[in-house]
Amino acid sequence: MTASPTLGILGKKLGMTQIFQDDGTVVPVTVVRAGPCRVLQVKMATAAEHPEGHKTATGNGGKKRGKQTRPRAADGYYAVQLGFDDKPARVCTKPELGAARKAGLEQGKRFVREFRLAAAPAQKPGDDVTVAVLEGVPHVDVTGTTKGRGWAGTIKRWSFSRQPTSHGNSVNHRTGGGLGRQHSISSGVPKGKRMAGHYGVEKVTVQRLQVVKVDTARNLVYLRGAVPGHNNGYLVLRKTVKNERLITDKPGLVVRNAAQKAMAQKGGKK
Repeated sequence: MTASPTLGILGKKLGMTQIFQDDGTVVPVTVVRAGPCRVLQVKMATAAEHPEGHKTATGNGGKKRGKQTRPRAADGYYAVQLGFDDKPARVCTKPELGAARKAGLEQGKRFVREFRLAAAPAQKPGDDVTVAVLEGVPHVDVTGTTKGRGWAGTIKRWSFSRQPTSHGNSVNHRTGGGLGRQHSISSGVPKGKRMAGHYGVEKVTVQRLQVVKVDTARNLVYLRGAVPGHNNGYLVLRKTVKNERLITDKPGLVVRNAAQKAMAQKGGKK
């Protein structure tokens, strides 16, 4: 059911709009500015696989020992580290600037993420990854940080129902109710109890969003539906890990009702 890990791209949510398809249907889409991303680092499973010019590492031994160079050790896995959205050099730390200069940059990146791969990557530090990597990809998984909603009660945070507003229930209509286990041997609040608290600012992945359009000239990708986070929030786009088989390709499928038949005739998804 899951696909092998592939290289994705980093982006920024610009907002939502709607576009008209060739058949006249209106599709709600989220516009994402994806790339260009600079390859900051390439990680290899063995030390011998490191690209030329990146086989050594340096360390600061202090005033007496100074800067020392040593052979770069194996990372133990394959991955590509991408950076997106320029960060002024005046607000970058020295380690950030040192890593950026190895990739041919004079300033750092605000959003840096790593993509694990199943095999040795073809990219080298200093290469650019554009939105063209999504061409021909029908669906993507989008990871982002949800909007912050502050301190919220149980009704807003967990969709609890309110208590009755009849006589005898005074000023308890929106309270969370009993916490349970207060008079048993294992007294106390159970772990994972759904209560009032901070809501939002969580890492969320929305799977299998349809790629409606890819604009390579403007580095834009149009995704059907909503993605996590506010406008100008950073996103990670990967090829979906879910199955891409069509309904008609499923062996032994028995189409029973009219909705399934229409979906199968249009090449509907699983």
